[in-house]
Amino acid sequence: MWYDFDIIKYAQYVLRPSLRKRKIFAIISIFLLPLIFIYTLFKSYRKQAIDKLNINGQVIYIEKVLNDRFFLKNREIYITDIAGKESYLYHRREEQIPSYLHKRSEGAEIKYIQQRGEGNYSGNYVVNIPSFLSAYENEIKNLIDYYKPAGRSYVLKIYEYE
Repeated sequence: MWYDFDIIKYAQYVLRPSLRKRKIFAIISIFLLPLIFIYTLFKSYRKQAIDKLNINGQVIYIEKVLNDRFFLKNREIYITDIAGKESYLYHRREEQIPSYLHKRSEGAEIKYIQQRGEGNYSGNYVVNIPSFLSAYENEIKNLIDYYKPAGRSYVLKIYEYE
C-alpha cells in the first residue's frame, strides 16, 4: 500500500545518479532519521488502531481485550449471563411444558407477564474478575464501556482466585 515503503530506498531512487556517493548519501540518511522516526510512529499507531477496530461488542472479543490487557494466560476474566427466574407462556403447538395462570382463590403461585428486559435492572451480563485484579476495577470498567454495545449494561463480580 501507499504507507508501506522504505524511505532510504526512496531517497536513493530520487537522488541524481551523479550524487549517489557514500558520503553524500550518509549525510542524506542522517537528515532522514527524523522522518524515519515519525514514519515508524505512524506504522505502530496504525497497527494499534487496526487492532482496536477489529474488536467489536461480541463477548469473546471483550474477554480477549480484558485478558490481554492484564496478560492473563488462562483467561481468568470471563463473561456469563445473568441467571433469571423467567416464566414463559407457550402455545400448544410449541410442545413445551405449559405454564398455567391461576385465580387468587385457587391459592397458586403468582405469575406476572412482562415485556422482554422489563424488571431486569441488574444488567445484561456479568463480568467475572479474579480477586487479584480488584484494584484495577476502574480500568476494567473503562475498557468494557469502550467496547460494549450501546444499550447494554453489565455487573462486575469479583471472585476468589486460588
